[in-house]
Amino acid sequence: MSAAEDAAAVREREAAEDAAADRRREADEDGARTGLRAPLRRRRFRLLYTGQCLSRTGDFVFQVSLAGYAVTSGSPALLAYTLFGQATGTVLMLLAGGALADRFGARAVMLWADLARVLATAGVAAQVAAGGRSVWAIAACGLLLGLGDGAFEPAFTLAFTELLPKAELLAANSLQAIALRTAGIAGAALGGILLAAAGAAVSLGLGTAGFALALALVLLAGRWPVADRPASGDGLFKEATGGIRYVFSHAWLWVSIGSFGVSVALVVAPAKALLPLASADVLGGGASTYSLLVGSQAAGALLGGLLVGRLRRIPPGLLIFGGMAVVCGGFVVLGLSPSVIASVLVAALVGAVLSAATVAWAATLQSRVPGELIGRVSSVDWLISLGVSPLALVAVPHLLAYGAPATVLITAASVALVVSAATALVPAVRSLAWPAAPA
Repeated sequence: MSAAEDAAAVREREAAEDAAADRRREADEDGARTGLRAPLRRRRFRLLYTGQCLSRTGDFVFQVSLAGYAVTSGSPALLAYTLFGQATGTVLMLLAGGALADRFGARAVMLWADLARVLATAGVAAQVAAGGRSVWAIAACGLLLGLGDGAFEPAFTLAFTELLPKAELLAANSLQAIALRTAGIAGAALGGILLAAAGAAVSLGLGTAGFALALALVLLAGRWPVADRPASGDGLFKEATGGIRYVFSHAWLWVSIGSFGVSVALVVAPAKALLPLASADVLGGGASTYSLLVGSQAAGALLGGLLVGRLRRIPPGLLIFGGMAVVCGGFVVLGLSPSVIASVLVAALVGAVLSAATVAWAATLQSRVPGELIGRVSSVDWLISLGVSPLALVAVPHLLAYGAPATVLITAASVALVVSAATALVPAVRSLAWPAAPA
């Protein structure tokens, strides 16, 4: 081989090594951009996320405090009317909330929603502090709280897409899932401690403070740039129903949302009533056994939120609905297993996979729906999930007339398992892909 050929070979080898190094560096950069820390490098997202950690914790403190006060004061109607007003307000506002977010931007709607929730929770705390037991006043506060919730959720979903590139949405939703689970644990504990130590008024007031701090942090974040959204000229009602029209014009959306609705109606919602009864029948024991299952599921959900960002190699359709099939199969096992240890492990798996599936679904919706429609499409998604939950719970006592709790749970979960597995095979769902990381 000549000297010229040797030099050419060396140059080719060096070029190949340089190219391989570039590919490794790009992969490392993509991993850094799509890791859990990536969204937190952005100041506005950090402020928004911190606010939500505080408001979610405050929300759980408020719920626990109100429930504890209702029990200790002998006023169950106070709790029932508050929850009824909140659920009613949420359902009434969801479609309009999404349309308002798409029209005015996420920040404006979140500010007004948080203000409504501050006033509502402060109203309940004031009623309790004054010793008042006016169920109508409490119901009105619950209604205002629900209206704020219904406006906030689709706006918060939209805010992710306004603040972050598509490649960071999965990480951001993972962080949100972690915050929700952590807030549930911390808020429930803090609410119980404050209720016992300082009384219901102080404990409820802390819940109000959580929403107030979230409002302050959204204000501190300042206005953020959003894409121009030319006025459609349509009224708010027509704009609100535009989300429904968009969902039914895309097979992957209506199939996915419908499948989630089936899983919520048959498994996720009724399990709250069926699993305590089924575990008592199959495992024996009482509230302590069920508490162990709930704690295991919560711990699994926290783990699932932490790990889902590492599952980008799995196509989203398979991750979401293959995961939901695993969740439904887990509830079948919980209805059958006589082993406490096995049930605890399965409950942790159910929590982890359910958390991963819901995080992946949120990121998929945010990355594939046009920005000017995300609020309204998110509203439809929330409306289906929240709308079927009360109906499913109401149906549970009637179903128990035809079978034992474990039998009802196993049957419902088996049907939902088949639906979820079939959804993963639908071509429009199977072809879903993650957005590419930015160059």
